[in-house]
Amino acid sequence: MDRRQFLMAGLVGTAAVAAGVALWPTETPLPGLTDPQARVLRALVVPVLAGAAPEAQLSARADAVAHQVAQTILTLPAGSQAQLNELFGLLENRLGVLALTGSITPLLARQPEALAEMLEGWRHHFMETLVIAYQGLKELIQAAWYADPAHWAPLGYQKPSWPRVDG
Repeated sequence: MDRRQFLMAGLVGTAAVAAGVALWPTETPLPGLTDPQARVLRALVVPVLAGAAPEAQLSARADAVAHQVAQTILTLPAGSQAQLNELFGLLENRLGVLALTGSITPLLARQPEALAEMLEGWRHHFMETLVIAYQGLKELIQAAWYADPAHWAPLGYQKPSWPRVDG
C-alpha cells in the first residue's frame, strides 16, 4: 500500500464514519434533561418499578415513563428542578457515582438488580440527602407509571364516577 492509497483509505473511512453518525437513529430528547441525564432516568425506571409489572413490560415502557417524569420535572419549582438536575449530573459522572454509591461502575453499566440494591441502600442510608434523593426519584417514577389509566386494573382501582345531576 503506497501513501496515496493509505490517504484515500483514511478519507473514505472518515467519510463512512461521519455518514454513520449523521444517519444513526438518536433517542428522543426529553424536555429539560440532557441526553446523559435522560439515559440515567431510563435506567432507573425498571428497578424503581420492580414488581409493578413484568420486567419486559417495564423495559418496553421505560421511554414513555421517562418522558412523563421529564414533563413532571418541568412543572416543579425552580429549586426542585435544580436539585434534580444536580442529582442527575452526579449520577452521570463517575466521581459523582463513586461518592453516592461507593462504586465507580457507571449506572448505565449496572444490571437492574444492582441498581435496585443501590436504591435500597439509599432508602436506609444515614445521610438524609440520599434518603431524600431516593424518595424523590421513586415518587416521580411511580407517579408517572400510575398516572396512566392502563396500569390501574392490576390494582383494582377504578376512576371515581361523579353522580349525574338531572336538571
